[in-house]
Amino acid sequence: ERVHETATAWKDHDPTARSAAETIRDQVQRRYGRPEILGLYDGLEQSMDEAKGIKPNLDYPTGPAYHLMGFDIPTFTPLFVASRIVGWTAHIMEQLENNSLIRPLSAYNGPDERHID
Repeated sequence: ERVHETATAWKDHDPTARSAAETIRDQVQRRYGRPEILGLYDGLEQSMDEAKGIKPNLDYPTGPAYHLMGFDIPTFTPLFVASRIVGWTAHIMEQLENNSLIRPLSAYNGPDERHID
């Protein structure tokens, strides 16, 4: 039987995020000479921790990475989605195959379905 991992809110830190953050810090300072990016990055991380107790996950360092690669800010979300779509699709296929939700604690709380005639 397959065991499913659920999304985890890291109380201390996401170990993969720490490694990615170290790489971003190194690249920003050593290669790009853009210390203002680190100031913004560290300030946002500290603010979220103080206000909500939320630690960064692996996706947090992708914003500065996309910026340093030359991507425009409006492309950040499509890039994120492109990197996740295969996994999301696999989850949906597995849920349909097993007639069960992989993440049963997740609940949609957005607007009601809108029917189009």
